Formats: sequence, structure tokens, C-alpha cells
Amino acid sequence: MYDIVESGKRIASLRKNAGYTQEQFGEKIGLSYRSIADIERGYRGTSIDTLVDISSLLNVSLDYLILGVEKQGEKGDKHVLEIVRGLSEEKKLFAAKILRGILHSLDE
Repeated sequence: MYDIVESGKRIASLRKNAGYTQEQFGEKIGLSYRSIADIERGYRGTSIDTLVDISSLLNVSLDYLILGVEKQGEKGDKHVLEIVRGLSEEKKLFAAKILRGILHSLDE
């Protein structure tokens, strides 16, 4: 069940971990810092459009943002994405080539 207080706590935690102030975060998603504060404290909910913007900016699923649950495999996906983000473009292309080879081998 959707609990706006718990959802707000998750948003606040994710925002802080991403290094945004409430003001910076609000600017990114088109809300005032006051609105962000109200959402994070659970004083009010927000539209699905805003939740989609928040989940996209914070790189989390709507399931996690709203319900506090992650889909199976999501943690692993995030870990892989964090590793890949730190690579140069050349290394990303090389890693993709290796991964394609591995996946092709699994299909056989």
C-alpha cells in the first residue's frame, strides 16, 4: 500500500545520497523547495508525472519509490550500471562486446 510518509522518507534519503539539496532537486523536477520538503515529510503526495520525474532523476523504479520494494534483479542491475558509468567510452564498448559474446554463448 502507498504510504506517503514512507515514500517521502525514501525520496529524501535518495535525494541526499544523490547529493542534491531540496532546492537543487526541486529545480531539476520543476517544483519549489517547499513542495519537496512537504513531499519528503509526507505532508502531501504528488502526481504520477512528478513521481516519474523523481524516479528517473534518482535512477530508481516507481515500485521502490512508491512501495519500497525492488523488482528481482534490480539491485544487480544498479550495481552493473554503477560500474559501467565509471568506464571510459572505449572500455564501455569493449565491455559490451564481451557481454554480447557471453550472452550469445548462453543462448547456445
